[in-house]
Amino acid sequence: MVKLSVVQLTSDDKDLWNTFVRANSNAQVYHLWEWGDVLCRTYRYERYYLAVKCEGDIVGALPFLLIRSRIFPDKLVSLPFCGYGGPLLANSLDTSTVKRALRVLLKNLKSVTRVLNVDYIELKPPPVFSSSVLSAFGFATSQRYLTFRIDLRKGESKLWQNLKRDVKRRVTQAMKTGIEIKSVGADDLREYYDIYLSSMKRHGSPPHSYELFMNIFEAFKPEGLLQMLLAVHEGKPIAGDMFFCFNDKMSTWSGVVYPQFRDLYPTHLLFWHMIRWGSERGFKTFDLGRTRSETEGIYYFKSRWGGNEMDLHDYFLMKKESEIPDPLQRRYTYLSKIWSRLPSALSRWVGPKIMSEIGR
Repeated sequence: MVKLSVVQLTSDDKDLWNTFVRANSNAQVYHLWEWGDVLCRTYRYERYYLAVKCEGDIVGALPFLLIRSRIFPDKLVSLPFCGYGGPLLANSLDTSTVKRALRVLLKNLKSVTRVLNVDYIELKPPPVFSSSVLSAFGFATSQRYLTFRIDLRKGESKLWQNLKRDVKRRVTQAMKTGIEIKSVGADDLREYYDIYLSSMKRHGSPPHSYELFMNIFEAFKPEGLLQMLLAVHEGKPIAGDMFFCFNDKMSTWSGVVYPQFRDLYPTHLLFWHMIRWGSERGFKTFDLGRTRSETEGIYYFKSRWGGNEMDLHDYFLMKKESEIPDPLQRRYTYLSKIWSRLPSALSRWVGPKIMSEIGR
């Protein structure tokens, strides 16, 4: 039986980590070292990226960020502010070695957890193969979220055919109104962020900092891993979206729109633009991002694009008596209504501090 060992990687190991992630069929763009870099730089998180090695080669990886809070429980999250995370195991490993490597990772994680004295550990949807091992280690599963995934290999004609009638009508209407799609450059970031702030206020959610968007842009755009777009009407940006493009997968991360322009359907045109773009460039799937069936408007919108509905399972290991923040709980719904009434300047200043401590 080959010997497996666990090491905690540092910034000197970035290329080694990314080489493993890029070669892994289950990896998401958020597993890359750069996602941790962005969040640590923006919100001063601490990084704990664990790797299983076999004869000097990485055969398993588990990225975590430590989030301390004066308001919410302290936690280790894999990974914050995205839909995915959890462990990755080398594609070449047999089933028994996969389970053994995962056990070694989780055993080491428990040791780290004791030292850090956190309230809980959160794993965003990891690969299906890990669920039984996670359960054996005491992780509880929560199925709060779902996503829709579109198969882009069908070609543009079939993809258009699969759209619901109302979506086709709205995409066509957006085209007729003269909305144009433009790529966001460094000079356009502030315009995108202004629309984002308006969207967050309407939803009653605290916003991320401008620094986060700038750091994401600088880390992922030059590498071709990010498409950041604006919908422009009569020379004015009215909506936008950010799409990550990694290996054969595309995913949306942050859709924004000025409420007074929603009836021009710029978001519909942005989505159709990226569906065509991804299909033409050989991407296999387009993930529409995590949502909940209770958020009826967003759920309905995403259900109309011909994608397959997929449940997303988060995993939690509670170390202390604490509560995981849920935006649909009554008190958070009440706070959301208050937040939507705050002056924009105050929201812009306080919001990022709150978001950094939520970490979800």
